[in-house]
Amino acid sequence: MRYLRLIGLFAKVSVQNDAAYRADFAAHVAVTLLNFAAELVGLWTIFSNTGSLGGWNAWHMLALLGVFRGMYGIIGLFISPNMRRIMDDVRQGTLDFVLIKPVNAQFYASFRGLVVWRLADILLGAVLVAAACARLSAEVTVAGLALFVAMLACGVTIIYSFWLVLATGAFWLTRVTNMEMVFWNVFEAGRYPVEIYPPAVRWMLTYVVPLAFLTTFPAGSLIGKVEPFNVAAAAGFAALALAGASWFWRFGLRRYSGASA
Repeated sequence: MRYLRLIGLFAKVSVQNDAAYRADFAAHVAVTLLNFAAELVGLWTIFSNTGSLGGWNAWHMLALLGVFRGMYGIIGLFISPNMRRIMDDVRQGTLDFVLIKPVNAQFYASFRGLVVWRLADILLGAVLVAAACARLSAEVTVAGLALFVAMLACGVTIIYSFWLVLATGAFWLTRVTNMEMVFWNVFEAGRYPVEIYPPAVRWMLTYVVPLAFLTTFPAGSLIGKVEPFNVAAAAGFAALALAGASWFWRFGLRRYSGASA
């Protein structure tokens, strides 16, 4: 409960900060809506010329696009901005202010700032998923919805762990942000099901860069297009990724000398 109250406090402070620049907040939301409209136009263009894409019809793809947009929003809401702050803190020596707080350092560093306007991405993603579910009501089951939530949680855990490892690399590297740009470019492939890619690329996007666990598998679990092996792999991968990233974070902290060194 203590950590939940802290997250609520972080959210309150973030809202207050964004309220000081309301025009900037509105501009970000407007850009998000434009991107959302462009994605729908792109999806409409594709299915004006074909009936399915890798075995996914238009409504299946709408659910996948909703998961992609929602995951994009979750990453932008708290994962990427806080991980960037960790990189800056390590480089500038200001991580001291995180470590002296009377709370778990990993938790504080991971949730201290929220980019509130990213909630627009999450809400738009939820609208797409709901619209797809309404159209595919015969295919969507209660068990599928529960599995969808579980797979989504696994996806968030995996991508959080990936970013934490990336941020922890700042204890040894000076320009980790370059790798961040590579991630965002690769992440764009997640708006399409991994089934459309050649086998070698599909395997890489599943087990090397775990993109399938972020978008394809959660959306597939909702519409009955995910294998039991993939469900077990997602749960195991999420647990191992979080444990490994947390260990690597603690290992990196032992390399940190502080601003006064």
